[in-house]
Amino acid sequence: MHPTVVAQFPDPHDPGPGAPPGGVEPAVRVRTTRDLVAAVPALLGYRPQESLTVVCVTGAGTVGLVARVGLDDLAAERAASAGSHPPAALGVRDRLVPAVRGVGTVTLVAVVHSARDRRAVRRVVAPVLDGLDAVCDVDPWHVAPTGYRGLDCEDPSCCPPDGHPTAGLEHGAVNAALVVAGRTVAPSWEEAHRIVRAPEALRSRAARAASRAARAAADRREDAGGGTGTDAVHGPPGSRESRRRTAGLDLWHDLLRHAAVALRAEPGGTPELGPARLGRLAAALADVAVRDAVLLSLIPGADDVARRTAARRPASPVGVARDESAGAGGAESGDVEVATARAIARVVDPRVAVAPDPGTAAAARAVLEQVVAHVPRRWHAPPLTLLGVLAWWQGDGGLAMRRTSAAIEADAQHRLAVLLRGVLAAAVPPGWVRARGVG
Repeated sequence: MHPTVVAQFPDPHDPGPGAPPGGVEPAVRVRTTRDLVAAVPALLGYRPQESLTVVCVTGAGTVGLVARVGLDDLAAERAASAGSHPPAALGVRDRLVPAVRGVGTVTLVAVVHSARDRRAVRRVVAPVLDGLDAVCDVDPWHVAPTGYRGLDCEDPSCCPPDGHPTAGLEHGAVNAALVVAGRTVAPSWEEAHRIVRAPEALRSRAARAASRAARAAADRREDAGGGTGTDAVHGPPGSRESRRRTAGLDLWHDLLRHAAVALRAEPGGTPELGPARLGRLAAALADVAVRDAVLLSLIPGADDVARRTAARRPASPVGVARDESAGAGGAESGDVEVATARAIARVVDPRVAVAPDPGTAAAARAVLEQVVAHVPRRWHAPPLTLLGVLAWWQGDGGLAMRRTSAAIEADAQHRLAVLLRGVLAAAVPPGWVRARGVG
């Protein structure tokens, strides 16, 4: 079972500030409801099974929000709420209705992909659809292996008992246009998000580079004082430790730019980033200060605080990094703390929160997934945790939980991963979603 996934798709004509030049996706014209039903797998990136997907159409005629939830999740929630008065937590309907309203939805196409009987499916999704119907016009559909039809249609001349052939959905003009636009479709949710291991020769090169970088860092710490004392661990500004961390952040930015260029040239492709550089980045991310700096670098306007975080490890008042004790830093450290809190507020605080930039998020995901694909498991926890944070920030709770669980499997003591797992278990949405009324 996967939690509700809420994915914001940018207007293809207006990707928003900070989008990479040339990164604007071509518009795909959808002229009928059937076209929109056909587009669901491409919008999600995989072929949904036993799930309800809602596609919001705004007053401007664009897709404003796409959300998916598993039918088993809905059935379990319905059973749990029957014995809880009031319910112990907000349900799918309570979180989804304000979000649909918040994006200015005029029409909503609800698509149930299921091999189950149509009437049985209708009973499972009824609470959600009834709640959405109070907000906008809802057009429900059922896509089964045997065919597709209106979920509520009882007219056999309109919807045959076995539905219309699904080939009409899979091979239409809209799907062809979405593929051209770079929207690839995986056979399942699991396959869409599987990180494929790199060939063994490349993994060996990455592992050697990571080990060399880790040994060099350990030698520098030993030279600085045998690994004891605050400055030996954290390094004052200008120290060798500070320069090493800053170099790690610079390597991240270099790989991020490389990935962005590659993805503009081949949307949906896998950038070739070099196993040695990926190995060095894995070793750099094992340092909490570098990991936090990388996370901050993804937040619009936080480049300066990211560099200051890498240069000198600040205390963290907001839970971004609590893996190590904070170093001394006096007023400068306090300034970094304040700047860090303001940056993180743009992720978690609905009053000032922003959604992640699509181009930057895609490049960051490509780099971090390539790190995981190339290095041994002992280096996996930091990049997987960052992937989990990024997925959560984008509103993809299912993917965030998958990446976070994998990070904890690699390192059960990785505190940011444990913290994120708690956020996900509590179904706390990112700030930009909550600003639209979710949660």
